[in-house]
Amino acid sequence: MSQKELVFYNRDNIVNFMSINVGGTTFIRMKGFTSQENSSNTETDETKYVDEPTTRKRVTSFAKEIGYEADRIVGDAIHNFLADVEELEKANVNVEIVTVDFNKKKGTGYYATKRIYSVIPDSSGGDENKYTISGTFGANGDIIIGTATPLDNANSIKNISAVSFTEDGDNAVQLVTFNVKDSEGQVQGAEIVIDANNTIYTDANGIAYINLAKATYSNIEISKEGYETQSNVSVTVDTVPVYKEITLVEA
Repeated sequence: MSQKELVFYNRDNIVNFMSINVGGTTFIRMKGFTSQENSSNTETDETKYVDEPTTRKRVTSFAKEIGYEADRIVGDAIHNFLADVEELEKANVNVEIVTVDFNKKKGTGYYATKRIYSVIPDSSGGDENKYTISGTFGANGDIIIGTATPLDNANSIKNISAVSFTEDGDNAVQLVTFNVKDSEGQVQGAEIVIDANNTIYTDANGIAYINLAKATYSNIEISKEGYETQSNVSVTVDTVPVYKEITLVEA
């Protein structure tokens, strides 16, 4: 009896595509990266029951990260963007990454997941010959399952340069953007409590992003020290992204 040959996943068949704008519709292939390593960073809880001989362990949370290293390519938009974040010391920068599994055909596209990540730069210029950039993408939103569809007529998956992303119906969520300001401009660090499970904060530009399932969210509370709290804000999430502008009044 012959042994069945094992078929392994090729690393180059699971590819990341990025939009440097959260809420973008086109995701560009992340080329020139020598490393894109996933780390789950799980937290666990252990319990030992008196009537059982062994300890039970369960995962309570994840803090997903993608560590990246790249040889900076001249004219590459993603490399230039990441280099600027590090060189100009930009804070609170978010991107969206679509991870495509080219081993899993799905209709006219491929199985994919999408997520918002914070850009956490580390270092640059570490190689003697090629200018390198490195850092981490830290998960900053929920995983969205869907389908990636190639946007070019590449004759091989190795040559696909860009994809679009469509969310699955049962997992469909929409991007909700909050723009918080006062009479003088944008408000950084405002707390937005959507419900018991979702609390976010505005960045340096007074913007906060979150992906929410289809529903009406009432009694959203928006607060910051020195301002009157708003506790009657509501948004309805349906078939399109939501943009909500809030003006806080000084207390």
